[in-house]
Amino acid sequence: MARKIWRYRLFTLPVVILTLCGAAYVLAVKQPVYEATSSFALLNPPAPPTAEDIARDPALGRINADNPYTRLGDQSVIIQVLASTTNSGAARRALKKAGVDSRYTVIPSADLGYSSPIEQVTAVGWSAETAILSAKLVGDVVTRELDRLQAAQGVDKRYRIKTLQVAAPDEAQLKASATLRVLVGVLVMGALALFIVVSVMDAFVTLRRESLQRLSPTPVVGPLTGDSQAEPWQVGDDSGPAVEAVVANGRHPTSVVRAGASVAAQKSDPR
Repeated sequence: MARKIWRYRLFTLPVVILTLCGAAYVLAVKQPVYEATSSFALLNPPAPPTAEDIARDPALGRINADNPYTRLGDQSVIIQVLASTTNSGAARRALKKAGVDSRYTVIPSADLGYSSPIEQVTAVGWSAETAILSAKLVGDVVTRELDRLQAAQGVDKRYRIKTLQVAAPDEAQLKASATLRVLVGVLVMGALALFIVVSVMDAFVTLRRESLQRLSPTPVVGPLTGDSQAEPWQVGDDSGPAVEAVVANGRHPTSVVRAGASVAAQKSDPR
């Protein structure tokens, strides 16, 4: 393969140079991607007031302590609802206006076990500061969205599910995997382009060789036979048999060479 690359260097070297330039751009010029994460657990509200509690404090009877989300029995449902609403198009557009990178994700996580599901927020940015700020803003939206869902049901604030931040986005990590994926993609595309160029040049050279072979004359040595219209030129004497050699192109002779012609010429010379 290396020999073919060098043989067709007029066409392969530009591909190699472009591939190397692309790799250099990814490593040196392309902006790095930073990632910051935060996570939230859900805290159940206190139990609704009993009849005895209302008897001691009649004001408790006038508030709505019936939270339908606590009757689900599985907090993972609430986690899924929050993930769906925060990842929606409307939420992304609003957060983008606030300066958040739209590539953030809000997904359920089972880091603390399935009995205590976690809402994990992952934000990215071209700098560590941008990624951290985006993670904080998205986390705030998750908290406000949970409160909004319960407020829509008329639930009193004291009996709403609250969020507890279990991991704060205090630092951002450089995503080397993103740069590596782009670099591998550039190298693979360059190798594929190089393979195509070499294959095309091989096919072109093969076709050109076959074309030249069809156009070039084929030498035929020996007396003409069959239906050839040419008659051999008989030149000779009694001293030995005549040697005939006809060089033909197809069915029509182009030249005739007779061995012994010089001997016949010497005998016919009177001097």
